[in-house]
Amino acid sequence: MFDLARLRLLLALHEQGTLHAAASTLHVSPSAASQQLATLTREVGAPLTEADGRKLRLTDAGRVLVHHAYVLLAEVERAEGEVQAAVKGELGQLTAGSFPSTISSLLIPAARALRIRHPRLRVDIREVKVPDCLDALSSGDLDVVVAVEADGVPPVEDARYTRVTLGTDDLDLALPSGHQFAQQAVVDLSLLEHAEWVSTIEGDACDRLLHSACASAGFRPVVRHRASDWMAILALVEAEMGVAFVPRGARVALPEGVVAVAAAGHRTRRHVYAAVRRGAEARPAVAGYLGALKEVATLTHSRSPAVADVG
Repeated sequence: MFDLARLRLLLALHEQGTLHAAASTLHVSPSAASQQLATLTREVGAPLTEADGRKLRLTDAGRVLVHHAYVLLAEVERAEGEVQAAVKGELGQLTAGSFPSTISSLLIPAARALRIRHPRLRVDIREVKVPDCLDALSSGDLDVVVAVEADGVPPVEDARYTRVTLGTDDLDLALPSGHQFAQQAVVDLSLLEHAEWVSTIEGDACDRLLHSACASAGFRPVVRHRASDWMAILALVEAEMGVAFVPRGARVALPEGVVAVAAAGHRTRRHVYAAVRRGAEARPAVAGYLGALKEVATLTHSRSPAVADVG
């Protein structure tokens, strides 16, 4: 029988590339991680890794064990879920993570709804950065992650996670109220070819959406300012320092000096999804929270205001 902690270390090594990074992900010391790997190698009876510069590369035996480890740990998650389901009325706790706008529009309302139905279920919420959120899910620091993908990006197939679609979220143009197109209900995006833009963190879903939409309109946007907070982005727009795309689902009240309009011919949207460790969807707490997220997402999208009503 393989020790589950040592299998988790092997998976972390496979995902992170170095033993030091794997140890950090699992919150153990590098020396303890080295001892666990050595013990697992003795149990298998064959080398699981080989040196590749500063990294460790899996041997054929190591890759085979990684494949089975994913399956075994998913079954362990399912077993834990079924055991918890047998404990009548006790659903435990979970930790969910996302970024600020989705925390306020999805995670908090879902936690509130679930608390009414199951008072003994505790949901802890964490703000996370998109590049780090799936690693936090793998390590067990998070049980549920809510994230977004840009329009046109296919769903990522990953053996580690189960993904649940929560819907789509349209983005509108945010313009200073004194802008020449501010009084129009719809603006042809090509007319903003020479505008300066305010965007989110470089490379995230909303930033990719901006560049994709502008490319389809025949130009590359000039991004002068970046921020991770929608209120900061709108403040920059109000100060006439640029124009921006803003998601309706964020439900951010527009400042007095900002108006929102649609971009003609460029239906820009982001795809919202929840991710859990594969097999964890069987846990009652996780299943209940995913259900609440889907309900809130459906209600939020059905109530998303028209562009003229935003703010």
